[in-house]
Amino acid sequence: MKERQSTFVRWTLDRHVTKVRVMPRDTFTRKSRAQFETKNTEGDIVMDWKAYGQHLLIFYAQQYGGQYIGFASDPPTPSKETILPNIERLIVASSPFQEFIMTTRRVYRWESRAETAKYLLIYLTLWYLNLILPGVLTAILYFVVERRVNRNTLENLREDIKHREDVNRTALSLTEFIEKKGDEKWANDLLEGSGSWLMIQLADLAGFFESMRNFYEWTVPSRTMATLSILVIAILITTLAPVWLLAKSATLGAGVMFFGLFPVATNFPEYRLLVSPSKRLFWNVPTHAEWTIKYIQAEGAHYAEQATPSPAALSTKVASGPEDLHDYGFYTAHHDDSTGHLIISASSVRFVSNVGHRVHWHLPYDQISNLEKLDRLVTKNMPTVKNDSGKDLRLVSKAGKEWVLMNLDQRDQAFSQIVGFSATVWQVVW
Repeated sequence: MKERQSTFVRWTLDRHVTKVRVMPRDTFTRKSRAQFETKNTEGDIVMDWKAYGQHLLIFYAQQYGGQYIGFASDPPTPSKETILPNIERLIVASSPFQEFIMTTRRVYRWESRAETAKYLLIYLTLWYLNLILPGVLTAILYFVVERRVNRNTLENLREDIKHREDVNRTALSLTEFIEKKGDEKWANDLLEGSGSWLMIQLADLAGFFESMRNFYEWTVPSRTMATLSILVIAILITTLAPVWLLAKSATLGAGVMFFGLFPVATNFPEYRLLVSPSKRLFWNVPTHAEWTIKYIQAEGAHYAEQATPSPAALSTKVASGPEDLHDYGFYTAHHDDSTGHLIISASSVRFVSNVGHRVHWHLPYDQISNLEKLDRLVTKNMPTVKNDSGKDLRLVSKAGKEWVLMNLDQRDQAFSQIVGFSATVWQVVW
């Protein structure tokens, strides 16, 4: 299980995380009222209340939910290579619901008369007592708590692996279909007539299913407990409140969403997650990418404390200073027409040329503002060039300076090490 977890972390970081930035709420500063005051031609002080009010709204929005502002608002150029990862995210995260659909199909087809009769009896009883909605909510509560009490057993794990490796069995979900059949040509048709809008919707939907799954899996127990407390309150309300009040509340909620939340999400897409009812329900329940970053940072901190210096770090002559003994990653790359190595240490990253072993630049982790993977050949629709992977890595400092490392063969690993060794609170942008 530990090995499967590590594999999942690597797969998520390599395929589903391409851009990260410092959490906006940590960089957005509040301005004073005096900065919005100006003098008119008569020498009187005039206050720009509109600009000041907008600034306060943005500031408090950043403080309250900065982790969700701007997420997936800057998608890459639509192509099979860029849209496929989010389709994979959606398929993997929704796999439990695919199994639920298959179970529902089995019930309404009366494939097992005893099973269908059981559900029919439950339904008629709840319907007669006017408890359909609280009954459904109670079932959700039961399954989540039961998941916490009874974790996956080794036998469950064996059956899961056996099922996925048996290519002769019919796939029960799209996840297994992709693993068994591959991804050749099946996504091309989805790109016809689609663009950035579709990619953003896919990213949001995948994030919703991932948060729901992590809620069910108790990935962050405190957040699952908080959501369950809301669910308990909802069960009590739907059980005790009269039907007319529930109907009136539901129609009022629909009106607030239609006239209040939807316009904000449409006109200000960077803030769409702040007004998303589903995101509010699963507030701070992480997506797979967010959980993966926390996981690898914990591993990086543990490794930096326990690991001894690598032989390469001890023998290298390209570095200088006390950080020589704490270098963990050495990656061949090109920068400004120079061939050299990107060297990752416990506290910083630097580029050293092969000629003269000169340090071109040195960047501490706490000075990195943005980190982004670039696929040069895919973006420009260029054919594959021999000895050029087309994998680049872009780093931006908080001062706005930018470095692009080109033809970085092990770019994904370097990206993961920078994220893992840094103590920065990252926001996944894409």
